[in-house]
Amino acid sequence: MKQSKVAKLSGAVILLSALSSPAIADVTPTPAPITQMEQFKLDRDIYKAAVRERNQKIRNINQVFNAAVKKARLDSKIAMQSALKPDEKSSVNAFLKSQITAAIIARENAIEALGEPPIAPIEPAKMQKGPQNIRNSNDKNRR
Repeated sequence: MKQSKVAKLSGAVILLSALSSPAIADVTPTPAPITQMEQFKLDRDIYKAAVRERNQKIRNINQVFNAAVKKARLDSKIAMQSALKPDEKSSVNAFLKSQITAAIIARENAIEALGEPPIAPIEPAKMQKGPQNIRNSNDKNRR
């Protein structure tokens, strides 16, 4: 009888050890899921970087525009000094206006080529707390 109990016990131990597999930890643990607020913060940082980049490009476009207008005005001033007749002066002014118009069109096309400005991410709604005990102003008067 003792042998059968020992045999059953040893058989159960062998069976359990054969069926159970050793626990092996993952070599690369899976990252924790990103919360909505963390994702919002990442999106906000990306948005801010995109806005800074777009603003820098617009500043560069404006610098090129201002340089073109300044050069056109300087050229017009030089040409105006040599113009003696009214029709020559009128021609110089018309050329100046056409140069400025061309610079404006080039500036607008360059800004349009940048595409639409980036869209700001929407902040997730904050978790609402359960009802709280709010004392009414009438409660103070009852004391």
